[in-house]
This record gives sequence, C-alpha cells and structure tokens, in this order.
Amino acid sequence: MESSDEALFRDYMGGDERAFVRLLERYRNRVAYLVRCRLGPRSLWAEDVAQDVFVQIHRSARSFQGRSSFKTWLYAIAVNVCRDHLRRQGTIADWRARDAEADGTLAALPDESLDPLQKLEYDERSALVRAAIERLTPTLRVVLQLRDGEDMNYDEIALVLAVPVGTVRSRLHNARAALAKELLGCLER
Repeated sequence: MESSDEALFRDYMGGDERAFVRLLERYRNRVAYLVRCRLGPRSLWAEDVAQDVFVQIHRSARSFQGRSSFKTWLYAIAVNVCRDHLRRQGTIADWRARDAEADGTLAALPDESLDPLQKLEYDERSALVRAAIERLTPTLRVVLQLRDGEDMNYDEIALVLAVPVGTVRSRLHNARAALAKELLGCLER
C-alpha cells in the first residue's frame, strides 16, 4: 500500500529524506504541468520554476500546519512561486504574446486503440482543444487544470489560489464559457 502525502510529509519532517524524494517523484510532473499552465507552454523558465517550487516546499516545510491537504498546500506554493517569477520577469501583462504556440508533448503520444482515420480525427480535435485552452488567460487555464486535471474541489482550489470559493466558481464558469466560445469559433472557420 502506498503512503499518503501527509504520511510521507510527516516522515520527511521526522528526518526521512527518502520520503521527500517520494513526494517529489509523485508530484514532479503535475507541478511542472501546472507551472506550464501558469507561465505558458513555451516558457523557457518552466523547468526552473517547477524546481523552485520544490525548493520552496523544502524551505517552508516547518510552516505547514496541516490545515489543508499537502496537495493543496503544494499547489498554493506552486501558484505563488509562478506569480513571483512573473513579477520578477515583468511578464504578467505580456504572457499571451509569448505563449501562442501549443506544447504538443501529449499529441506526440501514439494511441493504438484507434484506427488511422479515428486517430486523425482524435488528433485534430485534441489539437483544437489544446489550442483553445492555450488562448485562455493563465488565470482561467490554471483553474481548469486544478479542477479538471487535478480533480480538486472548489474549496481546495480556493485555498490554492487564495481566493473565495465564489471566485473559483466564477473563474471556472468563465473558463468553460471562454473555452466553448473558442471551440465554437474554430468550428465556424
């Protein structure tokens, strides 16, 4: 049976460095994806910022009070590290100009379950959805990722983003509406 995040974190706080390594392995890709959502898929700094998240977790470990889940605390730190990076880079206002191109990492993975025509249709739909998501603002992309990608509930997202639950609901509604509008625009072209 695999240890819970909280159990691993307690072990780490008790001096077991391997527990921190297991947490790092568990969340490395998920944090990297969240960072790319926030900074944009073409950000040259995404890997460094993702690594900074874990450095910050290490530095802030004693401040974790357990009022939220470890996962919520981790993502809150990730969002704050991204915000700090954007402030230092002065790129909060111009993120869209840098992030117009799709990442394409998931698109490169083959799907043998579909015949070639189905795969072509699937790839085209996936590319349209990815492109539409990337045209959303970072605020809307992040809330979509936390809800649909990380399956976090509204209360957890509110803690991560340090906003009221109503704001999470509003942003999620706006994200889905904007995504639908983007996709509808793609179909009309």
